[in-house]
Amino acid sequence: MTAPYKLVDAFLQMPQLSRRAHEQKIDPNIAKWFKPGDAVKLGFTLEELVRDMDAAGVEKGVLTAAALRLAPSPYSVGQNISDETYEKLCTRVAEIRLQQPGRFHGCLGIDPTGMMRAVRWLERAVREFGFRSCWIMPSLVGLPPNHACYFPIYAKCVELDIPIKLNVGVPGPLRPAVPQHPGALDEVLLAFPELTVVGCHLGHPWQGEVIALLQKHRNFYLITSGWAPKHVPAELWQLANKRGPDRMMWASDHPLLSLERCAREGWEVPLADAAKRGYLRDNVLKVFRFD
Repeated sequence: MTAPYKLVDAFLQMPQLSRRAHEQKIDPNIAKWFKPGDAVKLGFTLEELVRDMDAAGVEKGVLTAAALRLAPSPYSVGQNISDETYEKLCTRVAEIRLQQPGRFHGCLGIDPTGMMRAVRWLERAVREFGFRSCWIMPSLVGLPPNHACYFPIYAKCVELDIPIKLNVGVPGPLRPAVPQHPGALDEVLLAFPELTVVGCHLGHPWQGEVIALLQKHRNFYLITSGWAPKHVPAELWQLANKRGPDRMMWASDHPLLSLERCAREGWEVPLADAAKRGYLRDNVLKVFRFD
């Protein structure tokens, strides 16, 4: 059966120029739960990503370029991303977008503890390299999203009129979960009503709080990245069917989950036709402005 429309992925990781010569050491906690394949262990190229997207019926994707890493201590704060690293990330995504016109939306991973340097890099990424959103993973930053160091980034996102993705819920890597409790976003959404905030990875096990935020704040959305669609809690589908057909977005977090599996299970989620199309395609196009 031919699919009635193509999918749009709200969270893709960035490909390498070539596969790694040696297998990457994987966080044992991630390896236990995600059972990473070769694309995680050895990396993947742009050609392989495009091939997998075509095979899964994925037309476009939000390409997330980040240098956030696991520090030796789970209590560390900040990533201290260098100017050289930001430059390489921005240049690489700009090259990919030129090679695949219209296929990818650039999303820059930011360390908010860089303060004004991070703000300037975000502005440069948007104005010079064509990025259209940014992303922060609070558990790797070591601070919750209502900490003062995030606020200059939020203000710049409002000024640039771009959305921000923020991870919510217990993280896969062995890092504290408290910085990603969704309750911290309530203050952010109240302080910045013009800011479009997109939660990533469901917010499990606090999906009740996530649902409350989706109902309370019109500028808050949710991506089901990092979760196979068949494992998404039923109450989130109930929200999408009844009150929030425009609030949830499909994503794979490729390569942690395969595009083929997430696409196959995405078509099977218990949503009405209009809500399903919004989830699999239209909501991503609208929120991330694939124009």
